[in-house]
Amino acid sequence: MTIAQNSFHTIIKSKQDNDPIDGVTALLLGTDNGAQADDNGQLVIKNIPNGKQVIVFSCVGYETLKDTLNFPLVSPAPVIILLSPTAPELSEVYVITTRTNSRIEDIPIRVEVIGHEEVNEEVNIKPTNISKLLLESTSIQAQQTSAVNGNVSIRMQGLDGKYTQILKDGFPLYGGFAQGLSIMQIPPLDLKQIEIVKGSASTLYGSDAIAGIINLISKQPEKKRELTFLVNHTSLQGTDVNGYLSQRWKKFGFSLLTSNNFQSAVDVNKDGFSDLPRTQTFSLNPTFYYYFDPSATLRFGVNGTLDSRKGGDMQVLGNQPDSLHKYFEEDISKRVSTQLKFDKQFGTEKSFTFKNSVSYFNRSIDEPLSAFAGNQLSSYTEASFNFKVGRQQFVTGLNFTTEKFSEDSIKSHRQRNYDYNTTGLFLQDDWKPTEKLALQAGLRVDYQNQFGFFALPRLSIMYKFTKDFYVRAGSGFGYKVPSIFSTASEQAGINNIQPLSPSIKAEKSIGSNLDFNYKIRIGDESFVTLNQSFFVTQITDPLVLDGFQFVNEPKPILTSGFESNVRYTLGDFQVFGGYTFVDAQRKYDSMQSFVPLTPKHKINIDFIYEKEDNFSVALEGYYISSMFRDFDTKTKDYFTLGFIAQKHFEHFSIIANCENLFDVRQSRFENMVIPPTDSPTFRQVYAPLEGRVINVALRITL
Repeated sequence: MTIAQNSFHTIIKSKQDNDPIDGVTALLLGTDNGAQADDNGQLVIKNIPNGKQVIVFSCVGYETLKDTLNFPLVSPAPVIILLSPTAPELSEVYVITTRTNSRIEDIPIRVEVIGHEEVNEEVNIKPTNISKLLLESTSIQAQQTSAVNGNVSIRMQGLDGKYTQILKDGFPLYGGFAQGLSIMQIPPLDLKQIEIVKGSASTLYGSDAIAGIINLISKQPEKKRELTFLVNHTSLQGTDVNGYLSQRWKKFGFSLLTSNNFQSAVDVNKDGFSDLPRTQTFSLNPTFYYYFDPSATLRFGVNGTLDSRKGGDMQVLGNQPDSLHKYFEEDISKRVSTQLKFDKQFGTEKSFTFKNSVSYFNRSIDEPLSAFAGNQLSSYTEASFNFKVGRQQFVTGLNFTTEKFSEDSIKSHRQRNYDYNTTGLFLQDDWKPTEKLALQAGLRVDYQNQFGFFALPRLSIMYKFTKDFYVRAGSGFGYKVPSIFSTASEQAGINNIQPLSPSIKAEKSIGSNLDFNYKIRIGDESFVTLNQSFFVTQITDPLVLDGFQFVNEPKPILTSGFESNVRYTLGDFQVFGGYTFVDAQRKYDSMQSFVPLTPKHKINIDFIYEKEDNFSVALEGYYISSMFRDFDTKTKDYFTLGFIAQKHFEHFSIIANCENLFDVRQSRFENMVIPPTDSPTFRQVYAPLEGRVINVALRITL
């Protein structure tokens, strides 16, 4: 009888520079007996049986190594293991949005990742918020909801912004009352990558994810301190001063993000009204980490944001109002939130996660003839368990969400309060029966205190014909809890919206997707990647604004289309091209069946030349086709082109950028302001208002 009595002591180093590698997992093949390397690259596996054993070493960024050893070992001295870094073009990308922390090429669900390099580049262009970053992805459209105060909503695959759920590290960020300002209040300097799931994802995260999920992944503190300052100034009187600090010690870790934006009111087209509002935004986000041991981590963070924006008649903004010049919109919001997360790893195949966040959001909107104010208190609590049985990876859990909106009835003279809470149970099974076939089946059951039960199944499948050619398909159900807050109510003015009728029903959806992925290798440094995807989503009982009253329409909203993406890499040179076709139809409206402000055609194209750690230059172009607005008015199509150059030195970088080289503006096509001046209305925004913008930034890294 073989008795487990041996220990294996090793030091793991990089084959490239002989430096120790921390976080490497070593596992005795065929068992759950393993360990994780400490900060010095050392690990010990105990209770190893006598005889020949295979130990598997794995770590993100390094090639997996299998080493066969015969126990007991001849010498008790630590064994030196050398791991080879993966080639740059083949570096593994891991995603957490699908809850299994898997390699992107192994996931049956289509997940797009905007990587660290792309995040850094776009942060230098637009350090205030993530709106520019998200436009890197095809089928995502940034829609400005106000011609005066600059609020922006994100539309995905032709669907309204309220159907996209925004997360940060798996925590819901904005929803309900806060939805209209979401992406305008998220500074990106602390981001590692952005993960985007397009299509129904309610099985993963519940309500609000009919169109998909945008999950912002933060950097984690490392042993080497990171201290970054970013100062930016634009030709339209905007200034950003941002900073990020992080470091990890043996037991403690810490990160701090601060963001400050100041924008003067600017009337670009000289019509007497602001095209950019006067804005002041301040954000502070400290996060603390405690590492019990390599397998257990506790994280706690606090985020505070103050945002003030005021637009309208330039005379009013200049403190010179009179009887003719008195129109303004002032939007002030305050947000404080906490995030608590505990992760515990049991061996290499089991883990437990507990998450909790609490958010307080206060917002007031003032106009000459009306006012509105209210606050939203929301929370999210989740416990989940991840375990592996053979070739199947299971995730099961329970979460509880609350959202309570309280309106200041004295200020707005309305009472539209609500108090929602939802309890959800979910189970997900990732099964890989063969090396070529992978399936993911999931089921969520939610109970909502006002609208009852929702069963949300999802099934996805992936088949790899070869290493470089695979296909994925999936379908799932979703739902959206009714609320008066949406892009339509932002455009109509929240002050004017009537309370929801007691007969209002939740919106329900079903969505499907199919995509093909192919990689062509041309030599050692050149390759082409192709992605062709198709999508369709149907929303039943859609909640639609009819005048100033929301109603459920008897027929659905149906969106369908496809995305085509190609990337060509040749050494330091890259070309990216993307095309999106969207057919978005309101089946309940036979006269105007189009979904307003949804272009059928969008083209992205990027040319990038980069010498790593030296310099880079890039051209970015976007073509947006004509679209319909409410009342059947058709817009112009337009094309914008931007240029960016960056020069990197040892501790700092200088960035020069010109957005919208051709100075494309909607105000060149039509007047934005509809008289009278003292009580104007504004045309729906579909194209840039600010025109050409030049910015120069200095990024210092110590």
